[in-house]
Amino acid sequence: MFIDIVEKNRAKLAVQLKELGFEVIFELKGDTLIDPEDKNSFELRTYYGKDYDFVIRKGKADVILNLENNGFLLNKGLCSKLKENHMFVVFKFTSLLESQEVFKTYKNMLINGRLCADYGVDTLYVSSARDLDDIKAPAQLVAFAEQFGYHYLNYKRAIENLLKRK
Repeated sequence: MFIDIVEKNRAKLAVQLKELGFEVIFELKGDTLIDPEDKNSFELRTYYGKDYDFVIRKGKADVILNLENNGFLLNKGLCSKLKENHMFVVFKFTSLLESQEVFKTYKNMLINGRLCADYGVDTLYVSSARDLDDIKAPAQLVAFAEQFGYHYLNYKRAIENLLKRK
């Protein structure tokens, strides 16, 4: 089972994503992650901003985004809190494509991704597509995750844990 998160144009992208093998496609609307196909689905609170430390320690969100873009680096204590609070970290493929400082973004993603893998934090690697050119196949996203030290079985476990919340 594979999932992806898109930022807009979900209706237009859903057909192509389903053909590639994605079973569930979430949409990021503002600060909420939703499944538009399931009327009874959950809404997960997302956070991307400057005060990651506070949000993680207090459990104020369900999904943490854009760590790599904002230059925030996790540590052992924050990873423990992420796991304790059942929070997800999401790394977006488009972050690398759109970054003005690709090396810095890559380095931050590598450090945070390895820490999440080492401490068992549920982490998702998604395309975050906005149009057809941004779509990535499931195999590409798995390879993307493995490049940052995240094993396929951990990736699959994170997907299952996210879907359990439905």
